[in-house]
Amino acid sequence: MAAGTAALILTTTVQAAPVAQADEVAHATGFNANLTWSTSLPDAGNAVALSSPNVANLDGQPSVVVGDLAGKVYAYHLGDGTGVAGWPYNEGAPIQSSPSVAPISPGGTDSVFVGSGDAGNPTVGGYQAITNTGGDQWFVQETNPGTDSVAHSGISASLTVGNYAGGYGVEAGSLGQNTYALGAGNGALLGGFPWFQADSVLSTAAVADLFGDGNNELISGGDSSAGLAYGQTYSNGGHIRILSSAGNAGAATPSGGLICQYNTTQNIDRSSPAVGQFLPGGAVGIVDGDGSYYSGASDSNKVFAINTGCGLAWSDQLNGVTADSPALANVTGSGQLDVVEGTAANTVYVLNGTNGATIWSAGTTGEVIGSPVTADLTGGGYQDVIVPTTAGIDIFDGKSGTEVAVLDQGYGFQGSPLVTDDPDGHIGITAAGYYGSNDTGYIGHWEIDNTSGSGSSVNEAGAWPQFHHDPQLTGDAGTPQPTLQVPCNAPAGGPNGYLLSASDGGVFDYGNIPFCGSTGSIHLNKPVVASAMTHDGGGYWEVASDGGIFAFGDAQFYGSMGGKPLNQPIVGMAATPDGGGYWLVASDGGIFSFGDAKFYGSTGGIRLNQPIVGMAATPSGGGYWLVASDGGIFSYGNAKFSGSMGGKPLNQRIVGMAADGQTGGYWEVAADGGIFSFGAPFYGSTGSIRLNAPIVGMEASGNGAGYRFVASDGGIFSYNAPFYGSMGGKPLNKPVVSMSGT
Repeated sequence: MAAGTAALILTTTVQAAPVAQADEVAHATGFNANLTWSTSLPDAGNAVALSSPNVANLDGQPSVVVGDLAGKVYAYHLGDGTGVAGWPYNEGAPIQSSPSVAPISPGGTDSVFVGSGDAGNPTVGGYQAITNTGGDQWFVQETNPGTDSVAHSGISASLTVGNYAGGYGVEAGSLGQNTYALGAGNGALLGGFPWFQADSVLSTAAVADLFGDGNNELISGGDSSAGLAYGQTYSNGGHIRILSSAGNAGAATPSGGLICQYNTTQNIDRSSPAVGQFLPGGAVGIVDGDGSYYSGASDSNKVFAINTGCGLAWSDQLNGVTADSPALANVTGSGQLDVVEGTAANTVYVLNGTNGATIWSAGTTGEVIGSPVTADLTGGGYQDVIVPTTAGIDIFDGKSGTEVAVLDQGYGFQGSPLVTDDPDGHIGITAAGYYGSNDTGYIGHWEIDNTSGSGSSVNEAGAWPQFHHDPQLTGDAGTPQPTLQVPCNAPAGGPNGYLLSASDGGVFDYGNIPFCGSTGSIHLNKPVVASAMTHDGGGYWEVASDGGIFAFGDAQFYGSMGGKPLNQPIVGMAATPDGGGYWLVASDGGIFSFGDAKFYGSTGGIRLNQPIVGMAATPSGGGYWLVASDGGIFSYGNAKFSGSMGGKPLNQRIVGMAADGQTGGYWEVAADGGIFSFGAPFYGSTGSIRLNAPIVGMEASGNGAGYRFVASDGGIFSYNAPFYGSMGGKPLNKPVVSMSGT
């Protein structure tokens, strides 16, 4: 598929000379907006267009930062409009993106991130980080796949700052075919990137924990044009995508790692998704507008609300192009997040977040190209709506939709205003745009009368104070915190029972083992593959194939391999006898030790005949065994080698092992339930029985007095060990993958 650069970009429109500015603009409901400072920019007609101002701590006090079409990033102190030393920064390519910031410069000051290049200059620019003093921190140029006729493409989307699977960084799509995620401090590519986006992305990605599992996802709009790439067929239109923050790590193709996408018949253009709990019942939803490239497309002029499975919750067709980005805000004062969206037909809408019904709409002074923002300007307990237009900034009462003020009427604003907690405690509004026949760049700052001490409210729940919500441009109005655990206590008199773990992290407890929580109801980046119980039965760990650890009850978290590079996936784990640590083992026999678990050796650097499938620790914790699928045993520390099935014929592959605490020996179990005893008594097997589902794991009972093994359907087979129940014959969302117990 050829790189797409055809997506519509609305550029600076020549405006009439400005009307006289009032120093004070009255609000019908009882406040005044005072222009406290303004400045014209020396940009020779290459004014601020789509770039929205952001707030940054560059020298110990808040400053406003914004880019222009001349390729400069300006910085002015918020309190008095004086320039920040060392600024502006000259990027050298047009800036349509909005700056994002992260406190990684010296003394906790902010670095500033911008994308440069636009549809008129699609092959210049890139990803740029700027130090707090206005110096070059790093620059990375996007590189397209070798099949593309264009080697490099610019970045019109803004750089979203967040915690990704590969580390703390920034992410943005390009005007070409690749999305990059880069380390915030050094610009190094994060694992799983570049990610193949196929067509142009002008939309700024949101980053949020959509599934309440502690892992962030990326949510982005994008263009689509007809073609075929990496086995996937694309149609004309657009996408709203949910992507793992690990990108394509571990996937078979450069476009792997996509969780889901909603396809539209119209391109998405620069409209950037907003995420929050606005759907019925407080469910998390995603809302976005679209573009106008495909004439007559059925999805033109729409706002789309989708759920976290990329299913359409609702859509509305408004009266004009919805290329500006929606806001989510408590406009009515009820606590419900509703959708605020402007159109190119001089209108702003407030839509009910649960069903898309229009709460109110109102005409605006000019075309709405930039995204609306909100603030409680009167202390009324609801958000007023602040709308940038090509002829001024309109302010509407949130509840009634009545227009109550126009700031800088006759000036053009294509980016979002910035609402701030000013140094003197007032609520401030900063806007960046242009004026006059030469499109002179301009920044103005207002303070709201009678809001002294109210400035902190600009970041309250239900507010949307700037483009894409916050200085990191996450687009996240709030998602539920992970709630994985439930209260539980270690069983009195000691544990007698077992736990089963499914690949989705679902936990099934039997005997007197308490249920302490699970990941069964949340989205995981990778499936759970193994589990281990604490010595007192009051908690347990689950591990995913990427090395992510989930700790429940009195099981403590000591570290994980989640988000770190692995040569091979994790396949098993074992806990130390006191519960103060654990080992993880990968399929190549690599061992990863955490807490008080000591490293005794591994097969990570050895060529294996067959992959490792499990492990067991000695009763003292002074060693461990690894078992391969051919039955080969590898002993480390004080683990004694007592024999193996390595090199011997097997009807089915080995899937797990357990240690005999009484003899120092061990058992191997095959997928057909065949048991192989080494230095340990044989109590029985299912090797000659037809099973409904294959065996996936085993555990020793009574310190070696017996054993149990479990099938993928949750069926339990006990030998010289009490049977407490099973999931055999019962519905499972995902197959059982392991068991642990006593």
